[in-house]
Amino acid sequence: MFNKAINIYKSGMSPEELAAKVLEWCGYKYDDLPVPIDPFAIMRKCGIVYQFMNSKKLEGVYIVPEDDDDIPVVGINFNRPITRQRFSAAHELCHHLKDQHSQICPIGSMSTTIEKYAERFAAALLMPANTMRELALPYLNNGCIDLQGALLLSIRMGVSFSACARRLAYGLHLLPFSSSQELNRRLNKFKPDKVKMAQGIDREPIDLLEQAVNSYEFFYKISSDMTWYLFKNNFIFNENRMEGVDLDEYEVAEIVADLRLNGSASEYCSTEYDNIIQVTGHSSIYDFMLSTDEKIDVYKLMKLNRMLFQYTPNPDMAGGTRKYNVLVLGAKFETADWHDIMPRLIKLRSVVETTVNQVDTLSVSEYIEMAARIHHEITQIHPFSDGNGRCSRAFFNWMLRLKGLPPIYIKHENKEKYYEALSLADLEGEHKEIVRIIIKELFKTMMEINSR
Repeated sequence: MFNKAINIYKSGMSPEELAAKVLEWCGYKYDDLPVPIDPFAIMRKCGIVYQFMNSKKLEGVYIVPEDDDDIPVVGINFNRPITRQRFSAAHELCHHLKDQHSQICPIGSMSTTIEKYAERFAAALLMPANTMRELALPYLNNGCIDLQGALLLSIRMGVSFSACARRLAYGLHLLPFSSSQELNRRLNKFKPDKVKMAQGIDREPIDLLEQAVNSYEFFYKISSDMTWYLFKNNFIFNENRMEGVDLDEYEVAEIVADLRLNGSASEYCSTEYDNIIQVTGHSSIYDFMLSTDEKIDVYKLMKLNRMLFQYTPNPDMAGGTRKYNVLVLGAKFETADWHDIMPRLIKLRSVVETTVNQVDTLSVSEYIEMAARIHHEITQIHPFSDGNGRCSRAFFNWMLRLKGLPPIYIKHENKEKYYEALSLADLEGEHKEIVRIIIKELFKTMMEINSR
């Protein structure tokens, strides 16, 4: 497949001709192209592995394979908007198809002939001329489109407002302008992000993030099991910070080691340190999830809760559902009446079972959404007297592992966004924001793993 993809380009092809050939090679029909075009899926079809990278200077980088047994790799700047990341993906794809030697693409630098060609290719791939003209029809007035129409069209195509407007102006001649300077002034004055906010338009469409994660290669420099071990202290540190336990990472490691070595004889095994010693139980949860062959089901939440409190002075009190009603401070929902806990868990059990049974057929984004809905439902049921957040997030990571995905954790400084996303699901039944957070955290995990 790698060689077939390379042979698409023929000497003398224009960027537009090459883009059309790529779409044809992918099996897309000329008069029925799916929009937004998925450049990530096209890269994978061409045998390219792409990874996000934490960069302040580069839009992207293409690394050519060293030999026939090697694979081409594309790096894409994680810190850029998803629309720019898609454009970078298409741009680096061009280097793979046409140039066949490694390229580094700094932010704002498109001065060479090679880079200008790749930019034109990316525009033609993501915004095919005939499709653009057809989709622009509802926004035309006397054969021209205004900036509001350009904004709405950019959303349909999954590209930035600026890229779409320039394509409409220079490529399709549908957006009138007197000079490049005048066009730039109009585009800069328009402030598309403010317009989107005022009109309630999503600044970061979730379907574009879903495209990015669905074709992503969760490529580990080390074994996935070792990844879990390396990340465990970070999980525990940030998870317990979210729950109000104020420890630094070194204290976490010291407490875990002391309790495991000395058990009930540890100086930390007393009611005075009740919150702190849960850290060790939390660590044991992740050890269990890493090594277990047990089949996951919703009742395993009870086991996780018992493990969380196993080093406390009264471990036998854990693992059972609460027998009274509770009010979660700051929450915008009512937790389940304690009489309804088991009926709701029984109902959720079938959802978990169905999701796990489909683990090999669901796309990554579909699986993430199902797991996110399960996670949210557990937080609403709030089955235990204590430890609900940590157990529900551990259960979620267990589900990720079944899909071959890395674990995630919410950093203490980002917890408010996480809680706001859960609140949105509470109030409106909308899980888009929690899915968005999960996808981005997966990418962050991979960047951290592969930077070690």
